[in-house]
Amino acid sequence: MNTIVKGDELMLFYQGKSIALATAHTLTLTGNTIDVSSKDHGYWGASEVGNLTWEVSTDNLYSTTEFDNLWTLFIGKTPVEIVFGASADYDTNGLDHASKENWAPATQGVLKGKAVITSLTVNANTGENATFSATFTGTSPLVKQARA
Repeated sequence: MNTIVKGDELMLFYQGKSIALATAHTLTLTGNTIDVSSKDHGYWGASEVGNLTWEVSTDNLYSTTEFDNLWTLFIGKTPVEIVFGASADYDTNGLDHASKENWAPATQGVLKGKAVITSLTVNANTGENATFSATFTGTSPLVKQARA
């Protein structure tokens, strides 16, 4: 039976923890095409999939601590292991913000890979909460961890 998954349940993790105050995540998988057109194809072009690439982006409320952590990784061009998928300890009541606990990734049914931050954007509009976005571009295969 298919189960509908709510967006709140899918998260992006790096270095074993979630990115604080996330509001949205987007995973993009791309099959880059190679032109294989020939005279035999007539006026129609033809393509085949060559290499595969992936990236995942995150939109967050601005937190100086989280932004500084990502800034350091971006400036250092530091590859990190990312996990995209469900949280092992997701709770609809949210986190206990008085504790140092953080969401942790599930160990099964998630996607894992190495990535570098290729974009870091801050939005600071008058009268609104500041936000930031980061894009992680894959530097390794994105591997699905099997479900039990």
